Amino acid sequence: MKVAVKICKIIIYLVGVFFIIMSFDVFTMTQHTFLERLGGFFMNSLPGIILILLNYLLRKKDLIFGIFVLASSVFLFFFFHFYVDMLEKIPVITIVIVPLVTAGVILVIARNKYDKVK
Repeated sequence: MKVAVKICKIIIYLVGVFFIIMSFDVFTMTQHTFLERLGGFFMNSLPGIILILLNYLLRKKDLIFGIFVLASSVFLFFFFHFYVDMLEKIPVITIVIVPLVTAGVILVIARNKYDKVK
């Protein structure tokens, strides 16, 4: 189960990096000044930065981090209206929501198994 937890944390790092990489599309907006684009980049990359920082800071607290990841995946699902025209958004749901839900469930289950072993 420890290997599954490490894989989940790596997947969460990758989702955070994915958010940051997708933030670079702000620089293609030529109608804005550079400072506005830079501010937009930091605003768009904030979820990825928060996800990476929390993954690092809560690396020993699997249960708390698992609950946070599950809550953030539910928040993202409703915030970005993935429930509207779900068939069109299946690739995005598969890339963003499914890894977070899977990682959150595995982190919570793994923590509960660690508690029972001790």
